[in-house]
Amino acid sequence: MATAIVVFGSTTGSTETLASSVEAGLKEGSVNVTVKNVTQTGVEELGSYDCIILGSSTWGLGDLQDDFFPFYEKLADVTLHGKKAAVFGPGDEESFPDNFCTAVDTLEERLTECGAVMAASKLKIHTATGAGVDEEAKEEVKAWALTLAKSL
Repeated sequence: MATAIVVFGSTTGSTETLASSVEAGLKEGSVNVTVKNVTQTGVEELGSYDCIILGSSTWGLGDLQDDFFPFYEKLADVTLHGKKAAVFGPGDEESFPDNFCTAVDTLEERLTECGAVMAASKLKIHTATGAGVDEEAKEEVKAWALTLAKSL
């Protein structure tokens, strides 16, 4: 059975909610999943999994969620050759079209720099600021994760 870790950073709870949908889709696809807040995860743990999935919302002018910065910096020193990876995150496309989910792009670039191979297209989910995650978005994320599971 394939193993995956889902590491998320969440300020308002939207990314954490999406991480739960990722977990549900992976489990439905028979993947053994660990879900962890980025504040409780060390980069050295990533090598223990077949697939690494990172999730972050986008803040300011395209920045990672605050809790993700230390993890992101340490990730530069990790080798992930042969590991599959995927990234996801929420953002407000209507209010911030120029910076929509750029944190997702940032995470994908770093994982690729570390030698990981992207196993799924990056997933950018529109969530209106302050509105939380609707059921349609949760289902979209779950379906994305199930497709990812089938590729592992």
